[in-house]
This record gives sequence, structure tokens and C-alpha cells, in this order.
Amino acid sequence: MRKITYNLAATRKIKGWSFAFRAAVLVLAIVALSAVAIANLGRQLQKNRAEKNESGLIGRQINKMQNRSLLQTREIAAWKKIRSKELAAANALIGRKVFSFVARLNFLEKISNPGIRIRHISLVNERAGHISMTIAARSLQELFALYKELTPYELVIASENQTNDEYQANLNFKISNEKI
Repeated sequence: MRKITYNLAATRKIKGWSFAFRAAVLVLAIVALSAVAIANLGRQLQKNRAEKNESGLIGRQINKMQNRSLLQTREIAAWKKIRSKELAAANALIGRKVFSFVARLNFLEKISNPGIRIRHISLVNERAGHISMTIAARSLQELFALYKELTPYELVIASENQTNDEYQANLNFKISNEKI
């Protein structure tokens, strides 16, 4: 068997300037790519810092708002406590109010015909208040229509008089707040 040996060093020679140039280009490319990578990492770090600062600022604002909300909740609770006493006193006063004069007068206005005049009225301050009134009517039909409206309210006719052209009557009846 025959032995073959090759000596690559003897047959091929590396050109020094060509190798140095290619090596320098390669090193410069690596340095340039590293510089670009470092610059990108630096920008990314700045963005991350800015985002952290912004999120920290937002977090502090949220904490301030939560603290303010807690303080306002406490203030509202204190206000409710104070106002509940005042409200209880106002409700007690409303509960003591026995009836409404205006509602009773509105009721009398609704049931009265145009031919009926109320000459005198007195109201009693209680829930099932007694009402006494003196009325004058132009005709007997108008008077009886009023009697008919007041019959459910325990109507008592105290007196009736007839003058020249009108009828006068003194009436007593009870009207409760629930019926108004």
C-alpha cells in the first residue's frame, strides 16, 4: 500500500494582508453588531425605567386615591351618624303632625258644588278630626247633594234654616286622614 501525504502548509500559503483585512472586517462587523445590540438594550432599559417610573407614579396616585376614599368614607359615616339624629328628630315632628289643614280644605272644595258657600268652618286638631261648618246653599238640590257626599263621614245636621232665597245649615262630621 502506498502512503500518500499531503503537506497543506507547503502548498498553500495564506496571504497576510488579505487575512488581516478579512479578520479586521469580521471584527469590525462583530463590534458594529455588538454596538447596535448594546444601543438597543440601552433603549430597552430606558423604556423599562420610564415604564417603572410611570407605573410607580400611577401606583402612588392609586394609593393616594384609596387613602382619600377611606377618609371620605369615614367622613360620610360621621356625617350619617350626625344626620341620623337630626333625621330622627324631624321624623318625630312629622309623626306628631296630626293632619293637614290643606288636605281637608281641598276635600271640602272637591265635594262642594258651585251653589254652596261655606260661611264658617272650624277644624279640630286630631286624626279623626271633627269639622263644624255653617253653609249657605242656593237650592235644596245643592244642599242635598252636599249631604249625600258627607253621609259616609258621620254627618250630623245641627240645624237648617231657610231665608228668602237660600238655605242655611250647621253641619258636623268626622273625617280621618286615611279617607282624604
